[in-house]
Parts: sequence; structure tokens; C-alpha cells
Amino acid sequence: MLYKVYVLYSTSHNRLFTGMTTSLGEQMQLFNGDREIEGMSELKPWTLVHMELFNNEAEASMRESFLKSPQGQGYVRSDILSLFGF
Repeated sequence: MLYKVYVLYSTSHNRLFTGMTTSLGEQMQLFNGDREIEGMSELKPWTLVHMELFNNEAEASMRESFLKSPQGQGYVRSDILSLFGF
């Protein structure tokens, strides 16, 4: 099973969301779908800006933690969002 660490970006609110899943398609449908999710729905639409694949959950969890840290958020904002012109 592959674990996906991903970063979503809300262009309307300049907000990032970092998570881990085994089914990214389902996560994207959940976050951008009609169902209301507290703290997420008002920030739609969410755009996938980054994803990394891992073979085990422990490695994926460590990377997710880094990307959620201030250093990781800085990396995403300076190195990844610029690739999209955000």
C-alpha cells in the first residue's frame, strides 16, 4: 500500500492544508465536494500543489509532520507555490 503525503492550497484564502492518505482521490472529493466539513468547506476550492509517495506509514507520517512545521510551511510557500504562480 502506498501512502500519499499531500499539500492542498486554497487560493481564495491563501491557506495550506497538509495531510496523509492512501486514497488521494477520495480526499479531494471530500474536501471539494458538496459535503460540509468544519474548517475546510469555506476555503474551497482546494488545489493539489504537492504530493509525495511512501511505502510505509512511519516515513509518510514523518514527512507530513515536517511539511506541517513552520520550516515545512516555509518550504511549500517559497519553493512549491511559486511553481504554480501563486
